[in-house]
Amino acid sequence: MLSADGPRMHYRTALVGTGLFLVGLTSSAAAQPKPEPGMPQVDPHSAAGIFGEHGQLAIMGEAGALFTHTSVSGRGSSTTFLFRPAVDYFVIDHLSIGAFTGIEYSSAPGGSTTTYGIGPRVGYDIPLSERFSIWPKAGLSFNSSTAKLDAVTVGGFTTPESSVTNTALAFNLYVPLMFHSHHYFAGFGPSVDADLTGSPKATVVAARLVVGGWVF
Repeated sequence: MLSADGPRMHYRTALVGTGLFLVGLTSSAAAQPKPEPGMPQVDPHSAAGIFGEHGQLAIMGEAGALFTHTSVSGRGSSTTFLFRPAVDYFVIDHLSIGAFTGIEYSSAPGGSTTTYGIGPRVGYDIPLSERFSIWPKAGLSFNSSTAKLDAVTVGGFTTPESSVTNTALAFNLYVPLMFHSHHYFAGFGPSVDADLTGSPKATVVAARLVVGGWVF
């Protein structure tokens, strides 16, 4: 013969078990890292979610190349190549400060231009998904450009080869879309380099590739 307390005991046990389950589920949810206000909801343990944490040091090289062909008067082709190594440190989550140096070489019919630059920059990484983020960076650079002009012969008169050096302070902006894989990343996006001083002033709008990795 079953006692009336039997069903009550099972009911109480079920209630206690359900309560413990709900408490554990709530505690687990509370323990999960929450996205920062205003930031996209990205898994903080994913490759893009981990990148940009306080204390990380990112080391990279930015490169760009442009090849064009000019058919006017059979002048041939022109080439521009840029390489810019850089180091960026995240002082707080997502906010980076860094420094870069680089060389840009442009060759065209009649001469060439070589530019060396160095300067500081600041950036802010915004995760978009588990693999992708956007990392805008802006800075200033001190540039030294040397333009070399080839010797030219016109009507039997030859103008000798010459060179002109120009120094300038420039504003630099780079907004790459980043792909992340563990401690490595690659990105591609538009860039603007505009002289603020010097004469003549130059503004270069281009697209560049960046490849690198991070430590710590």
